[in-house]
Amino acid sequence: MNKRQQNLEDLRLIYEKVDWFLKQKPEDLIQYFQKHRMDSLYSIPDKKLGMIICGREASEKFYNIAERYLGSQKEGKNKTNLDEFVKKLKEEFSRRFLQEGEEINDSKAEKMLSTAYKSMSREFKQLTHYIPCAIFFSRTIDSFEIGPISFLHKTKFESIYGDEIDQLRIQIKDEHKENCAKAIANGFPEDSIATEEQSQQLAERLVDGLLSSFENWEWVAVVTISECNEKTSYSKAISVTKTALNILKLLFGSEFTDQIRTERDYGESSKSARLTRVESGKLEISLSSTAGANVIGDEWLEILSTEAGYYFDLATKTLKLSLEFGDLPPLCARFIDALSWYGDAVSEQSYAAKIVKFVTSIERITGTGIEKDAEGNERGVTDIVTNRSSILYSLATEESLADSKLKVSTIYKCRSDLVHGSLSPFDASCVSSAHKAEEISRMVLLAGLSYFFSLGTGDLLMNQKQLREEYKKLEAKY
Repeated sequence: MNKRQQNLEDLRLIYEKVDWFLKQKPEDLIQYFQKHRMDSLYSIPDKKLGMIICGREASEKFYNIAERYLGSQKEGKNKTNLDEFVKKLKEEFSRRFLQEGEEINDSKAEKMLSTAYKSMSREFKQLTHYIPCAIFFSRTIDSFEIGPISFLHKTKFESIYGDEIDQLRIQIKDEHKENCAKAIANGFPEDSIATEEQSQQLAERLVDGLLSSFENWEWVAVVTISECNEKTSYSKAISVTKTALNILKLLFGSEFTDQIRTERDYGESSKSARLTRVESGKLEISLSSTAGANVIGDEWLEILSTEAGYYFDLATKTLKLSLEFGDLPPLCARFIDALSWYGDAVSEQSYAAKIVKFVTSIERITGTGIEKDAEGNERGVTDIVTNRSSILYSLATEESLADSKLKVSTIYKCRSDLVHGSLSPFDASCVSSAHKAEEISRMVLLAGLSYFFSLGTGDLLMNQKQLREEYKKLEAKY
């Protein structure tokens, strides 16, 4: 059964489910939902009734249809939010097959899909996002760039955008007043519409809330995302910004970057309080404050173009590729995935979780699935990852391959012991193991980045099988 046939079959099932729910008497529905409670939570829109229950199975079919259609849309699938597209599909299904009574056939199904997608794509827009970040405290650096992303210190951000943001108090008020006037013209009671004072209060609350939130962050990332769905645009902006910050984490190491994050990431609170009761029965309060960003001096920016220049250049080229909406080149995707695991590990508070994430990052760089060696014997993931990671670590550090393999094997075993339950995440050894895992994964990722560029990071045709063969050559060489 091809995709068109599957879509047609799913649409007919959806119609049957909806039709069944519409034909039931209220008392019969109550009895049905007592046995099938979840079905009551799934519905489609309807102009007359507001919504019509469709049930869980029918709702899942909408998602199946949406995924099949978007899978054929090249860049379009990455520009579209799946939930938003499903909403459009449900609206179009309701209009065509319920309100207008069209026959469900192959051509009507295709028109429903294309119409829903066109409706979605008409809402695509280019947006520039301003994302607060914690990076490094700085006295002299007010801006820098990582590939296509600009980072502005809060003082420069305020000097550039402060007046424009303040003017929003007037703009928001006027727009809200205009919307209120339209509502009255459309028949809404005037006494239920916001007053001019309330419109002003709304504007003040929004602008003051923005300024209060941004005030807590030293930096603001500025990133422009080309036309796509609004939710997708914000998600993409956060993703590429995190990748840019993860590049800094990789280049400078966890010791200097553990506080780096966007406003959307979890992190240690800069201010905290403790309440304890001493033996005598008296309550005591203690307050503490920690840095909301890392403090390493202002030489870091120069380091990016000197000592770290080679890797910074490669990493920013990878970041630029990730900004596109087409499918990422496989090696580019692998490195960004591994970098994401590494970046999460750096900011992680649990030492055990750090180990798991650091080791996962080197698995993503080196793993290509179970394979067979020259004698036809099956090689397990452990052997593959430790062998290849040891080579990359050795290339990065110039340590002997034997010493490198011992180090990699040790942290890999520690990760396995943690996830398989033979080592407690609270064991004291996790502290030192986490530090070792960070150093090893950092070196493996840097060497892996260089190795991937030698193979062609932008090559769309470099699949897992080809990478496996290249790794075999590397292993044979060493």
